Amino acid sequence: MPTTSEIENIKKSPATFVVFGATGDLARKRIFPALFKLYKANLLPTAFKIIAAARTEHSSENFRAIVDESLSAVDKEKIPSFFEKIQYVPLDVAEDKNLTEVTNAISEFEKEAAGCVKRIYYMAISPTILEEAVENLGKNGLHLACQNHNDNKPLVIVEKPFGQDLKSAQKIAQVLSKYFVQDQIYRIDHYLGKETVQNIFAFRFANELFESLWNNKFIDHIQITTAENIGVEKRGAFYDKTGALRDIIQNHIIQLLALIAMEEPEDSSSKSIKEKKLEVIKNIKKLTPEEIKTSTVRGQYEGYLEEENIEPNSKTESYAMTKLFIENERWQGVPFYLRTGKRLTGKVTSIILQFKDRQHKIFEGFENPNIPNTITIQIQPNEGIGIRLTAKKPGLTSEFEPVAMEFCYKTSFDTPQPEAYERLLLDVILGNQSLFISQEEIEESWKVIDPIEEAWSKNEVPLTVYKPGTWGAEEAEEILKKDGREWLQPILTICKI
Repeated sequence: MPTTSEIENIKKSPATFVVFGATGDLARKRIFPALFKLYKANLLPTAFKIIAAARTEHSSENFRAIVDESLSAVDKEKIPSFFEKIQYVPLDVAEDKNLTEVTNAISEFEKEAAGCVKRIYYMAISPTILEEAVENLGKNGLHLACQNHNDNKPLVIVEKPFGQDLKSAQKIAQVLSKYFVQDQIYRIDHYLGKETVQNIFAFRFANELFESLWNNKFIDHIQITTAENIGVEKRGAFYDKTGALRDIIQNHIIQLLALIAMEEPEDSSSKSIKEKKLEVIKNIKKLTPEEIKTSTVRGQYEGYLEEENIEPNSKTESYAMTKLFIENERWQGVPFYLRTGKRLTGKVTSIILQFKDRQHKIFEGFENPNIPNTITIQIQPNEGIGIRLTAKKPGLTSEFEPVAMEFCYKTSFDTPQPEAYERLLLDVILGNQSLFISQEEIEESWKVIDPIEEAWSKNEVPLTVYKPGTWGAEEAEEILKKDGREWLQPILTICKI
């Protein structure tokens, strides 16, 4: 939550939000509902305007009706006044058609506001046209602040994927840097806006009980799972050219790895946080060709080839798993098992830390004496934290059983949780980049992923088929078994509510 002084600054600083790709799912289901909730919470400027831009021909009135459908589940008391702030402009940002209408709309609003306004461009568009779109923003002077106000430069929000490999990511960065400096660019990963992700900082650094154990002396291994129970649905054309490794592991999961493994930042500034995350990603060991064969798995669910817009003989993976190591003093020798997939048993994103089993001699002769402690940080669908402890079962027998201590944010706190996009959009308005990704992080992540992707494209790791409703490819189970470990249940019982 911003401070009182930050809220005052927000209120008195007029802003224009230009949402390119306004008719797409991302804008309709995430961006406009998030802006409305910020408006309801009185966290938008007193004077603001939303310019919705897309190729489809709509009047502003028709477009508002489309947005209204996405707001149906929320309190509608303020919707009419919110809709007064929305103007729809039909255009093609990639083809440079009608972009002058955006300039005109901003100019009109600046006349109303009697001064320069903050300009925020949200590029909710296909990644395939991002470079052309950014070039056309520059071509039309939309990257410039209004005259004599260079301290109020426009901000641009870019969604993942950030390229298809290191080379393409660097090319996108070059185009962006032609018109925007780094503090104007907000590379968004909505996972980083989730409450539990941010509470990783509090859980680790505000609780000495845990931070002192957060290292290779006590932690045996870490599992990070991002699972979906749906298939590719309407994303077939995009997904079939991307795959699970590049779609999820390269960005979401490596970002989670960086947060769980980073050293404590010097302060809460975005610079300090990004530096510590970057240190971790740089220290991820790059897999050798032989390690890729023995430490990675690629799978495709039965029925994938029958999905809409999927190539008949596609070898694209819908499941990806890899074992990685971080080569630094804190984590040397601790494996990080990363997995993601579609059409799996459930929808969940979680991080599980399993502690080492000391096998204390005092418990020799007990039944089930070796039940390792675990910490589970569940990020979705319902956010929470669980700790598995070992306790003696009541009775005359000497038997141990695991017991769980869990809490769910929704049921443990009275304060409503903001959606990820609410928090991230508010941070853009505040100019806070702490929860956004740097170009350096993106490039270092691709250096980890590119060798795996190259080996997979040459079929050096066979594509396996797995049944929908399972936890994915059995080969991933075998990798952990060879290491003397097993996949743990990633879903907290209490957070199934």
